[in-house]
Amino acid sequence: MRVGVFACVALSVAACAAAPAQDASSASASSATTSSATTSSQNKVAAQQEVAKPSSDSASSVTTASAVDATAQFKSTDAMLSALEKAGDTIRSLRANVIYDRVDAVSENRERRTGQIVLTQDSQQLKSRTLAIMFDQFIDASGHASPQTQRFVFHGGWLFEFDDARHQLIARELVPPGEQLDPLRIGEGPVPIPIGQKKDEVLSRFEVQLAPLPQQTLLKRLVNIQGLVMRPKLNAGVDPDLAEIDVWYDLGTLMPVAVAATTKGGDQKILLLAKIELNKELDAAAKALLATQPPTADGVAWRRDVRPYKPTP
Repeated sequence: MRVGVFACVALSVAACAAAPAQDASSASASSATTSSATTSSQNKVAAQQEVAKPSSDSASSVTTASAVDATAQFKSTDAMLSALEKAGDTIRSLRANVIYDRVDAVSENRERRTGQIVLTQDSQQLKSRTLAIMFDQFIDASGHASPQTQRFVFHGGWLFEFDDARHQLIARELVPPGEQLDPLRIGEGPVPIPIGQKKDEVLSRFEVQLAPLPQQTLLKRLVNIQGLVMRPKLNAGVDPDLAEIDVWYDLGTLMPVAVAATTKGGDQKILLLAKIELNKELDAAAKALLATQPPTADGVAWRRDVRPYKPTP
């Protein structure tokens, strides 16, 4: 049941947070600014084009997880999953800009959030991970962009939600005391970014096939990638609303660069990772995103709401 609780809490919190925002002090994702165009469709197009531009001051990946032929395509899911597992074992840190779209199947309305993700872990220890996701801008279905910072940190079985505007911290314990959970586990974590997953576990929970190139507008321009499509098996402990998840990996680094998760109702969560920095020393701004305590420099008192683990009846 903890899988369902974690998916419900973390995914709904991240997805339903009001208007996330831009933090100029951090090297956040490239921002999207849309003008007041005469039609909402023009606004959406402008927002998509602007937000996808990588920031010029952010370095691209400089360290590959393993010696990989940057053009070779995998011939089988087994070979690809083995290579992905091996690459994931070498990760010490990862930082990337992120664009996160939610698309409603019925209305086709699109909401977008931009920000960045920071990950640290001990080598080969997935449950040692600390994951931070900071959304810094929100673009609604009409194309209107709003700044407001919200940050989520997963560490040691806890999910920490920071609301800078309200100076409020909500800390939720998602597993029994003493246990830990991989925040990027497929079908379970706060955002569907499967990094360094174990092949045997993936195959025990999902039917896996090689995926075609992405057709989503946000992802079409990606090159030198190969994907996997994963469909949950019955009683696999995955979010029951998840129909399938497609993940595309850069063939040079074997890091995920795009994800499309589709619900049984047809709604989609689409993520694009850009300017990935792998195994680089994190600067002060990135380390600050990983903090599980409120900032003290501004001298403002924060309200704390601590919610210990409660077993599901």
